[in-house]
Amino acid sequence: MKKLLLLGLFAMTVTFAQAQSEGDIRLQIGGDYGFDTEFFGLNFGGEYLITDKISAAPNFTIYFPEGGNASTLNIDARYYFTRDILQWYGLVGFTNNWWSAEFMGVKAKESRAGANIGVGGVLKFTDNLAFNPELKYQAQNDGQAVFRFGLVYFLP
Repeated sequence: MKKLLLLGLFAMTVTFAQAQSEGDIRLQIGGDYGFDTEFFGLNFGGEYLITDKISAAPNFTIYFPEGGNASTLNIDARYYFTRDILQWYGLVGFTNNWWSAEFMGVKAKESRAGANIGVGGVLKFTDNLAFNPELKYQAQNDGQAVFRFGLVYFLP
């Protein structure tokens, strides 16, 4: 029975294992959590594979803080170390964060630009869908770690 189960798992892995290739496009939706700000946000993004190992991955997050508005734009470059069902990558990029709040009739706005560095993975569970956990450090002012977990759709 164990051999049959292992054979079935291997067959599923081979079935789902399609190599990524230049020109592939992926769409992503998920959640972000900033550890320093303690904000949770909704993230929308895309990814375009420039080569089979390098991609451009812009994404935008809308956060939901109490008493204000916050959002982040990230433009990241990813380098893929693996190309199977589990695709590990490292990333570097640009980030810009915006905050606005109003307190006792006084409006305050702030914008910070900086760099991203991090790691992540794309775990395919069908031909067109995958999970995407990512941990990155946004280096601006004091900086903060951000965890993102998304659902990825591979465009045909």
